[in-house]
Amino acid sequence: MTQPLIPGIDMRYRIQRHGQLVYEMPHYTTLGDWEARAHYLREHLLAVLGLYPLPERDAPCLQVTRRQECDGYTVENVYFESLPGFYCTGNLFRPLDPQAPCPAVLNLHGHWERGRLEHSALVSVQARCIAFARMGMVALACDMVGYNDSLQVMHHHFASRRGALWGISLMALQTWNAIRAIDLLQSMDEVDSSHIGCTGASGGGTQTFMLAAVDERVGVLAPVNMISAHFQGGCVCENAPGLRTRTHNVEIAALAAPRPMLMVSATGDWTVNTPEVEYPAVREIYRLYDADDRLAWAQVDAPHNYNSESRMHVYRWFARWLLGDEAPAADPERGGDIGACSTESLRVFPSAALPEGAPVGPALERTLGDHARARLQSMPVDACANPSEWHEVIRRRWGHILDVEVPQPADVLSQEHPGGDLPEWSYRDVILGRRGQGDFVRGTLYRPVRRRSERPVLMVHGVGRGGFYDALARPDERLRAVLALGHDAFVIDPFYTGTVPEGIAYRPPQDWFDLTYNAPLVGHRVQDILTALAWLRGRPGADDPALVGMGGAGVWALWAAALDSATAALAVDLEGVAQREDDPWVGDEFAPALRAYGDVAAAVAALSPRPAWLAGAAGLDEEWRDAAYASCAPYTIYLTDDPLNTAALVAWLTGMAPSESERVKRTDTGD
Repeated sequence: MTQPLIPGIDMRYRIQRHGQLVYEMPHYTTLGDWEARAHYLREHLLAVLGLYPLPERDAPCLQVTRRQECDGYTVENVYFESLPGFYCTGNLFRPLDPQAPCPAVLNLHGHWERGRLEHSALVSVQARCIAFARMGMVALACDMVGYNDSLQVMHHHFASRRGALWGISLMALQTWNAIRAIDLLQSMDEVDSSHIGCTGASGGGTQTFMLAAVDERVGVLAPVNMISAHFQGGCVCENAPGLRTRTHNVEIAALAAPRPMLMVSATGDWTVNTPEVEYPAVREIYRLYDADDRLAWAQVDAPHNYNSESRMHVYRWFARWLLGDEAPAADPERGGDIGACSTESLRVFPSAALPEGAPVGPALERTLGDHARARLQSMPVDACANPSEWHEVIRRRWGHILDVEVPQPADVLSQEHPGGDLPEWSYRDVILGRRGQGDFVRGTLYRPVRRRSERPVLMVHGVGRGGFYDALARPDERLRAVLALGHDAFVIDPFYTGTVPEGIAYRPPQDWFDLTYNAPLVGHRVQDILTALAWLRGRPGADDPALVGMGGAGVWALWAAALDSATAALAVDLEGVAQREDDPWVGDEFAPALRAYGDVAAAVAALSPRPAWLAGAAGLDEEWRDAAYASCAPYTIYLTDDPLNTAALVAWLTGMAPSESERVKRTDTGD
C-alpha cells in the first residue's frame, strides 16, 4: 500500500530536537552541494547571533597592564575593547626573539574552575601558550565572558530572551570576542596575518570550531574534546536561540574544510567515538575537496582534558601547518619543566579595578543594547543607498531567525477534499505540506459563484480558520466581503492554531536549550503562511495572491510578505506592536535578534514598492518606511491607528484611497 504524500499528522507535533540526540551527518555527493549548504550554515550562524552581515570594524586598540620577560618568551596582561564599553581580557605570549613575521595562535578555554589561568596536570592554558611562544609563534589567550578578568559579567550566565532579541548572549559575545581577537592578531606587525591558528578544549573547543565556521581567517585549528554527534555542549555559552535548528556540531565543525583541522578526543568523555563516528563523517567533506591530508584525529586515554599528551599532538599539527616543520614541536614543554608564571602575576585587573566607566552587570546589558540600537539606526541610510541589496539582507536575516524558507509551488503537496456548494460560493477543504518536510497545514478554499478577480486572497487569523467564522461556523462578514468582491479566499490553520491533535508531544520552546534546537513558534506559523502563498501562486490561471492578517496574526502575515516578494499586496492589523518596546516579542512572537534587525519597521521596509495597508500601526518608525518607499510615486503604503475592519478591507481590495488623515504622503525631496 502506497504511503500518502502528506503525513496524517503534522510531524512538528511529534518531533522535537535537543542536545542529547544522536545526530547523523547528511551525505553530500558533490562539492557544489556541500558549498551551497556551507554558505547557508555560515550565514545562519551569524544571523541568529545578531552578526549578519558582519559589521565593518577597525583593529582593536591593545592595552597592556603588565609585561614579564621569562625563559624563552614574554607575556603581557592585556585587554581590548571588543564592543563599545565591553572588554576582552587575557594574556599575550610572544617569542623572546621573534622571527617576524611569525604565525599566531588564538587560545580559548573551557569551563575549568580557573579558566585561562588553569594550570594542572589535566589542563593548562598557560603551558600551551608558553610552548607556542617557544616554538616561534605569538599566542593570545582570552577569557570566556564572566571568567577571571572578564569582570563586567558577574557570573558566566547571560541568557535572557530580552537580550537575545538584541543579539546579546554569551555565545554571541564570545564569538564576537574571538573575531575581534583575530582582528587584533592580524594588526600586529610581527604576525603573519595569513598564518593564524586556533585551539581550545571543551567549551573552548566549541568556540574554536564556531569561530572557524564563520571566520575563514582561521587557517589551522585543533578543537579538543568537544566535537560529538551525541552531545552538543551543556552550557548556555555553547547554545543560543536558533543556533542548531537545522544542524549540529559535527556539521558545523566540517565548515572548516578544507583548512587543516586536528580532532583531538579522549576515551573518558563524549568524544570517545571520534575515530569511528565523528572523524569519518567530517572526512567525507574533506574528501570532496581532495584534502584528506588536512584532517586528522588523535585520541588519548584520559578523562575530559587538555593535558600534556593532547597538547603534544596539537603542537606537532600546528608546527606542520603554520611553521612548515615539525621539529620545533619536539619538546616545547621541556620535559614538563614549563617555567610557568604565577597565577596572580597573569591577572589583568588584579585588584578588580576595571577601566574607568566600564559598565557592569545590568548596566552592561543596557550598554550592549544601546550599541545594538545604534547599529539599527544606520540601516535606513543603507536602504536609500542600495534598496535592492538592503531588501535581500532583510529577507536573509528574517529567513534565518524565523527558520523558514520560501517554497516554490512545485515544493508544495496538496490534498483536496469535497466541501459544499452554496448559492453564493462553494468551498472545499485543503491539506498542504512541503515535500520531504512532514508538515501539515489545514485550510478551506472559498470560491465565489461570480468570480471577478484572478487574485486570490489568503486570510490568516490568530486562532486559525475559526477566526473568520460566525457563531454558526459560517463565513463572517469579513470573509463574505472578500467573496462578494469576486476573489477566491483561502483561510488556514497556522501551526498550533485551530484543532490541535490530541496527545501531542510538542510544546512551544520555553528555555534557552529548547530555543537552540527548535524553530520558534512564530517561525512555524510564518512557514505555514508561506506554504499557503506558494500553493495559491501555483494554481492554474491565478495571479499572485494578496495577504490579510488580523486577530493576532498581523505580524505573522507581515513577516511572510516581507520574505515572499511574490505576495502582491498586504493588509494587516498590527494591534500596536510597533511601539518600540521589547514586551510583545518575549513570548510566542520571540525570534533571536528580531529587535536587532528592526522587527516591524524592517519588515515594512522590505514590502516596498508593493501596496500595503497597515492598521493598528501606532508607533511605527517612519524613517524606515520613508527610506524604503521614497521612490514610490504615488505612495503605496497606508497607515492607520484604527483596527482593520470590514470597511477598510473592502476599500483596500477595491483600490479605494483611504481618508487623507490615514494616507502616508511621500516626502518631496526636490531635485
